[in-house]
Amino acid sequence: MSHHPVHVEQPSDAEILPRLETPGVLSRVEELIRRYPVKRAALLQVLWLAQETLGWLPNVAIRWSAEKCEVSPVHAYGVSLFYTMYKKVPTGRFFLQICQNVSCHIQGAEAVIAHAEKVLGVDSHGGNTEDGLFTLLRVECLGACGNGPVLQVNDSFATDVVDGELAMPIGVGLDPERFDRIVEWCRRRAAELPEEPVRDALGDILVGTDGHPGATGASAEVQGSYAPPPPALAVTASNVEEGRTKVTWKAAPETTVLHLETRQGGGEFAEVASLSGKDKEWIGELPAGAEIRIVAETAGVRAKPSNIAKGIA
Repeated sequence: MSHHPVHVEQPSDAEILPRLETPGVLSRVEELIRRYPVKRAALLQVLWLAQETLGWLPNVAIRWSAEKCEVSPVHAYGVSLFYTMYKKVPTGRFFLQICQNVSCHIQGAEAVIAHAEKVLGVDSHGGNTEDGLFTLLRVECLGACGNGPVLQVNDSFATDVVDGELAMPIGVGLDPERFDRIVEWCRRRAAELPEEPVRDALGDILVGTDGHPGATGASAEVQGSYAPPPPALAVTASNVEEGRTKVTWKAAPETTVLHLETRQGGGEFAEVASLSGKDKEWIGELPAGAEIRIVAETAGVRAKPSNIAKGIA
């Protein structure tokens, strides 16, 4: 809808803000902001919440979303124009989107679209029927190519009506006859239900979670290490000159510190040197016949000790 803007009278703040500033909407905004490290990361979902609450996205709602996410109004407006899921003009109760992309096109989408325009008496670039029931829009891929041509009625895929309900049977694409059945289903529903049942705008999201560590209103803490870092491997020792030993090993690239430890006579290991995680060898003086091992450390967490190598006797 945002790619084919038409002039629409913008509602006032007094008409829109009371519908957004309700406990139910605000609790969801707080939840969304609590889930991201910075408020602006929640902008797409806050805009969606506003649209689902109002049925479309007037300028007042865009400014409201920008304020909640601490971005400029022009940034939020640009986002609302970029993504076609945001409706910048009001739509009918049944928003009919027919895919015109290649998979649907080669299976007859243009013929179905032409039929839909004739049946509803509107064009397929966002035309609204006079009774306010339907908006017709040709769109790019809806992601259901196996059923092409495919139709989306509000948020539901539909290529037919089965047992009194909208359905998309496997391999069944939209054609003029099936389109007529869907339109008739919509008209019956409008006659039986004065308005669409209220639904959760964000898919029944949980409210009151701990959120993202550091986010506004969050209580979650940074998760500690859930797995030990990889140990050093293939530790070997060799004599390079009188009284000096060369120790080599292999360590994972994420290793930050390497602890060279030795012991004699079955005692406790003691640290001889603390090395960079990027080091590959160490040369120094060690007692004759000492046992040698490397303990790798990554971000403050120590790995299991390496194999034990024997120094030169």
